[in-house]
Amino acid sequence: MTVEEIRKAKAGEFVRISGEVFIARDRTLQKIFEGRIKIPKMRIVYFCGPVRRKGKIVSAGPTTSARMEWAFERLMRTGTRIFIGKGEISAAATKSIRGRAVYLEAPGGCGALLASKIKRSEIVAFPELRAQALAKLEIEDFPAIVSVDIRGTQIAESRKASRKA
Repeated sequence: MTVEEIRKAKAGEFVRISGEVFIARDRTLQKIFEGRIKIPKMRIVYFCGPVRRKGKIVSAGPTTSARMEWAFERLMRTGTRIFIGKGEISAAATKSIRGRAVYLEAPGGCGALLASKIKRSEIVAFPELRAQALAKLEIEDFPAIVSVDIRGTQIAESRKASRKA
């Protein structure tokens, strides 16, 4: 799916993503916002600390997104429109992305499967952070579920509404 198609998806829908994704975590984001590099245009940010062997990513499971909520606003100002991670995000984070971005959850415990969807990877900045280095990935058919859609509907709300119907 394209960024635009994913942004039209509703909470609870499964999606498959192909294209350019940046991976970053808390330490990387701190360094970016300290001005240590020119911020690349990152339309999709995946909160992940991959495991590499001989330069190849062999596991790419998601990281808990709640730890990165502090960066959502700043990332959206630089062009991020899709966040991918693990776990629920707070009501405040949901409110901040409403109308501007979506939050997807990648399946936890599936690091090897998710790594198999990575066709290319390149460390862009902060190699000294190892697993937390800023990296650009090219992914194909990467599975995720829409946890918070563009309208700000959370997957939990979507499930409640479908049970009542």
